[in-house]
Amino acid sequence: MTAPVDVDDLTAVATLAAEAGAERALAWQRPDAGRVVEEKAGPWDLVSQADVETEQVVRDVLHRHRPDDTLLGEELGVVEGTSGISWLVDPIDGTTSYLYGRSDWAVSVAALGPDGRVIAASVVEPVLGRTTSAARHRGTRRAEQPVSPSPVSDLGQALVEINFGRRTQHHRAGAMVGALLGEVRDLRRGGSAAASLAHAADGRADAVWSPGLQPWDGAAGILLVLESGGVVGDLDGPSDGRWPASGDVLAAPEALWEPLRSLLVPIYGRG
Repeated sequence: MTAPVDVDDLTAVATLAAEAGAERALAWQRPDAGRVVEEKAGPWDLVSQADVETEQVVRDVLHRHRPDDTLLGEELGVVEGTSGISWLVDPIDGTTSYLYGRSDWAVSVAALGPDGRVIAASVVEPVLGRTTSAARHRGTRRAEQPVSPSPVSDLGQALVEINFGRRTQHHRAGAMVGALLGEVRDLRRGGSAAASLAHAADGRADAVWSPGLQPWDGAAGILLVLESGGVVGDLDGPSDGRWPASGDVLAAPEALWEPLRSLLVPIYGRG
C-alpha cells in the first residue's frame, strides 16, 4: 500500500535539493573553476561539468531524504524507485546562459505523484538569489510569502516570455513572433524555461509560451504557475497539473490563456 504523501514535506526536500544544486553551480561559475564544456546534439546544445556535478548534488539530497523515490535528471538518467513518487531534475536549466555568465538560468526540482501530477516543486534562480516553491493545493511561495501572478487581463498589456522551441520548430519562430507582437505589449526571450515560468508565477511576466520542452525543463515551473492561480497546458488545452504530452507549454492567467492559444494554434497546430 502506498504511504500518504505529505506535499509540504516534499516541497521542503525539493527546496533543499535545488538550493544545494544552486550553490554548487555558482561555485563552478567562478572564473578560476576550470569547467569543461561539451556539445550534446550540436553547438546549440551544451553540457558542462557543472551540469553533471550539480545534478549529482541534487540527487544526493533527494536520495538522502527520499531513498525509495524514482529520480530522473537531464544529465544522469533514471534511478527507479518503489514509492510511487518521481523526481524530475534539471540541474542547470539554461546552460548556454550559464556558460556566458548571464543571470537567466535556474535549478529546477519537481516531484510527481503516482497519478503523474506535479505535487511539489522548487525553482532557484541563483544569480538573483530567488527561490520559488509550490505544493499542490498549498499555493506558491518565495521566502515563505505567497506570490501572485500578474493581474493583467488585456492581451494588449501583456508581457509574454517566449522561446523558439526544438530545432524542428525554429522555422515557426518568425510567424510566432509576428503574430504575438501585433497583439501583446512586448516579448522577452530568456535562456531558461524554469525561470520564465517562475516569472509568470510571481508577475515578472504576464504569460509564457515555451514550446519544445522536456519534462525536467518545466515540470517545477508549471506547478509554480498553477498554484499561484494561473492556467498551464499545451495547445490542446489545460493539462490539469500533468506535464503536457506535446512538451509545448502555454502558461498564463485565465483571462489571457485562451486568447494566446487562439493566436498560436494557426502557427503550430494543436498539441
